[in-house]
Amino acid sequence: MTGQRTWTALHERIEREVGVILFTVLAFTHGGSRMERIYSSHPREYPVGGWKDVATEVSDEWIAISRDSDRTFLAAAPEEVEAIFADSALIASLGVGSILNVPLRRADGSNWGTVNLCGAAGTYTPERVARAEGIIAELAPGEPAPTTEGNPA
Repeated sequence: MTGQRTWTALHERIEREVGVILFTVLAFTHGGSRMERIYSSHPREYPVGGWKDVATEVSDEWIAISRDSDRTFLAAAPEEVEAIFADSALIASLGVGSILNVPLRRADGSNWGTVNLCGAAGTYTPERVARAEGIIAELAPGEPAPTTEGNPA
């Protein structure tokens, strides 16, 4: 199934060519006030269907970049991860010290979600960021149909 546009195929290629410890995909739901997980490499810690409240579980800086712009977000060191995410202790317990969030865009230019690569501190060099963005642009599936409910996690 080489070249098939699935989250699993994208995850596997990112793992081979860029490097990742935790790989998730979040879709913005409820008018952008929630982020619902639609793919996870670690379903026990970060289950599919789990969601985060934008207002209370991520920083305003992350929202400005990851939901409201076309830029890629990078937290390159553990202290940057801690400043952005409410679940930073769980993230760190997996060995993650840097996070790369690449926006998923609609044809109208708005973001419908993010692909989230989490690696060891210092993993995401400018070259790896560019490689990840290229792979995601090539392989990311389209926006899924909206769901009505999700479980917090």
